[in-house]
Amino acid sequence: MPPASGPVKGPVAMNAKSSSMNAPYQPALRERLGIKLSRLARWEFWPMWAFYPPIVAYIFTRAALGTKFMAVTAVNPCLKASGIVGETKHDALDPLQANAPQYVGQFTLLPATATLGERLECLRQFVNAGAGYPIVLKPDIGQRGRGVAVIRSETQASDYLAAAQDDVIAQRYIDGAEFGVFVYRDPKTGRVELLSIVRKCFPSVTGDGTRSLAELIRDDARARLIAPGLWKRFADRLTEIPAAGAVIPLVEIGAHSRGSLFLDGADLKSEALRQTMSAILDAVPGYHFGRIDLRCPSEAHLRDGVGLKVMEMNGVTAESAHIYNPGTPLLEGWKTMIDQWKLAIEIGEANVAKGASTISFVELLKLWRADNERGERWF
Repeated sequence: MPPASGPVKGPVAMNAKSSSMNAPYQPALRERLGIKLSRLARWEFWPMWAFYPPIVAYIFTRAALGTKFMAVTAVNPCLKASGIVGETKHDALDPLQANAPQYVGQFTLLPATATLGERLECLRQFVNAGAGYPIVLKPDIGQRGRGVAVIRSETQASDYLAAAQDDVIAQRYIDGAEFGVFVYRDPKTGRVELLSIVRKCFPSVTGDGTRSLAELIRDDARARLIAPGLWKRFADRLTEIPAAGAVIPLVEIGAHSRGSLFLDGADLKSEALRQTMSAILDAVPGYHFGRIDLRCPSEAHLRDGVGLKVMEMNGVTAESAHIYNPGTPLLEGWKTMIDQWKLAIEIGEANVAKGASTISFVELLKLWRADNERGERWF
């Protein structure tokens, strides 16, 4: 698997303690238990089965009382099952790249039906036609950051594609600040509105020439909370002692499940941003509701609605991710998600009234089963 971490910024001091001949870092039981208790106290780190029961209960109750039980699968007619599960990333990115290319991080599809050599040649042409490496490789059907990796060489690309059994998206790497902007098209007025904005921040640690990478992670308030994932990601580097001033990026994928810090960005809402997001939705017929993950040079650019490059357009099961802002009360998180699903079902019902089709609950279960099997194939 290609490394998910970025390059170290600055020199890395190596001494006997950081030698590759040393035994791999083994966190003490007390340390592991302390981290587990810290995560348990922060609901943002709870597993889905612990957070979602009240929300699922609301969804089924509201759907049963609605005009069409599976109306929620008609929210985004351009996506399979409206993006609940099993949708492909290129379903939304294709029309955006065709109709409004200025708003999308350019991409290409590397189908699983092609040989490894064919996929590498297609990727080579894509890379050479752009700015070279780095690029991003990710599954065409994925969720919660599954299988997403920043690739910095053809060797890494070859390793990734050799392990990838499904269709893969290759996308230009976009510099800048990353955000998730949740949008919807009002079912009554047709006007595009901003529901939520989240800032995506990437934790890092700075070396002091004394402590190992494992110790820097342990001693950092945020990094400590995501330490279990970092221990795996940096397994062969934990005993290194970074030089004083060396900045080690710990996360570079904008997924909360991969360790990104999510902060509420409600203060970034503006009419200029709303108009730009409206233009993006207009370029993707049938997209009415979801979180659009994008990068742009700065917060000012986002507020002004300029310089935006869309990386993904997520469907119904995307979250108003500002709820993961540290300190958000659990009840507020539940209320926000319930309100989000209430709105989604209303949009689905409006689309059904206009002739949009739905899928059956049995079909949806089949899609979930297929996605679980797909998830087992990804790294």
